[in-house]
Amino acid sequence: MFLSRLRYTVNGAKKFGDSSVIDKDLLRLSIHAGSGGQGLPRYNGVGGDGGNVYLLPRRKMKFSQVFNSFYNKKRQLLAEHGSSSNQLTLIGKHGKHEVLQVPLGSECIDEVTRKLICRCTVPNQSILVAKGGKGGCAANEYKGQKGERLVMGLHMKLQPNMGLVGFPNAGKSTLLKALAPEKKSIKIAPYPFTTTKPQMIDVRFNEFTGEQKEDRFSLSCADLPGLIEGAAENRGKGHAFLKHLEYSDMLVFVIDVHGFQLSANLNDIFRTPLETIALLNKELEAYDRKLVKKPCVLVLNKIDLPDGEKRAEEIETVVKSEWHKKLPSHLKPIFPIHFRGIIKTSAKNGEIGSLKRLLQKIYEELHPLQSMSFDEEFEEKSGSILL
Repeated sequence: MFLSRLRYTVNGAKKFGDSSVIDKDLLRLSIHAGSGGQGLPRYNGVGGDGGNVYLLPRRKMKFSQVFNSFYNKKRQLLAEHGSSSNQLTLIGKHGKHEVLQVPLGSECIDEVTRKLICRCTVPNQSILVAKGGKGGCAANEYKGQKGERLVMGLHMKLQPNMGLVGFPNAGKSTLLKALAPEKKSIKIAPYPFTTTKPQMIDVRFNEFTGEQKEDRFSLSCADLPGLIEGAAENRGKGHAFLKHLEYSDMLVFVIDVHGFQLSANLNDIFRTPLETIALLNKELEAYDRKLVKKPCVLVLNKIDLPDGEKRAEEIETVVKSEWHKKLPSHLKPIFPIHFRGIIKTSAKNGEIGSLKRLLQKIYEELHPLQSMSFDEEFEEKSGSILL
């Protein structure tokens, strides 16, 4: 039996074995509910109501199916208008509803107000996103009302077991390659922004558990492009990446023990490892406070470089205390993270055994396996069980 903890369906993605690079995770649509038909005051005729626009979540649907259904078409959903009343048909016919099937887990945002419209979390339960206008009648002076209109963003959000967080060139891709060496989609290079699109990787743990092959254990991991300062304000497409962490079980912070500077440009400030941790903390809490409440692991990477181990030990000592108090006020996070574990490693040399064990331990605490057993009450009523 393959004991997998994967709990995601990747939509709109290119497949590479057990990994997927996310090409499309947003679709903007113009939504128009139908307008009500005109009434006929002379005969007290009533116009038909305009059609509504609904979303219908489906379990096995892919985001790419929705995206491709609008290929070479106007990206709009139009419900039918209600029929007007006339002398032959005093009661106008209601407009036909428009229903868009979407993948389970999609989120809908009003692109103008930036407010959440709905989360599509219940399969086969239709969700009203735009209501049709009321048909003309005595209550509205027989004037058909206009249907609701909005510009809606349909978002796909990954649901990984763990998400990698870090600034560019911290070694996230190198760490991911160490975790999943057989994956072809992982690109490593000695320059920042090697990862340009989010991707999901299946990380297998069986070689570290000591279990038999049939009891292998795996988790899904989301690798995101490197964040930059201001990501929570959508700088560097920060929102497009951070949204994929919202449903993760835990976060893995990857930090270069030698600090971080985006480029050699004097305008790009050098950040110490502690400042890097603080800035990532601030970006996550500014985007969504819930992110910093998740179980977090700190990976101090690149200890193979000169003075790497010494620097890592110094950082570990500081982080294990009230680390946020050692920062200037403008860098202090409001909700400082308390890391569940600190791993000093060289991802380049594949030193990730202790990290895997920690990740598995945290996951099993979050999702303990329920033992299989017979219901005692059933056994009492049914008599003894013959073996």
